[in-house]
Amino acid sequence: MSGEAERKEIEELRSSLAGRARFEVHPLDIEQARQRYTEEGFEFTSEVREFLEAYGEFTVTWSYRFGETFLTTSVEETMDSAHSLPRSVRIFGKRIGRPVLLAGTATDTQEAVLLADSGDVYLAGDAGIQHVATGFAHAVRALVTDDWDKTFF
Repeated sequence: MSGEAERKEIEELRSSLAGRARFEVHPLDIEQARQRYTEEGFEFTSEVREFLEAYGEFTVTWSYRFGETFLTTSVEETMDSAHSLPRSVRIFGKRIGRPVLLAGTATDTQEAVLLADSGDVYLAGDAGIQHVATGFAHAVRALVTDDWDKTFF
């Protein structure tokens, strides 16, 4: 399990969004995460491991329009979401033009949160694919502050 001291990235996000979002952080069991990713047909790469060690098992919730929305990196919620099939993730990667990792799920429509090797973060789902930002922390801040280009491609 990763200790909370090793999760400075999440604490930095929490501090930067204080008063704008709620954070829930849960312990990460990297072996359970590896098992779930491989059971679902995903390769558990060093990039997936590094991402989860930094940002795994947290949920951020914020006000959006007339309610609330969220992004989570919970492995269980991500693997149980609508767009979590390896085939879907590969198709999203082909449309983006580079391989992507399934990093989480977001919103009531269970958009896939995808991380490209370039650091670019995308939301992908039934409506299409949107680039959010470069860098996961930047993407979370952009989503919470509603400061991102919502154009579909």
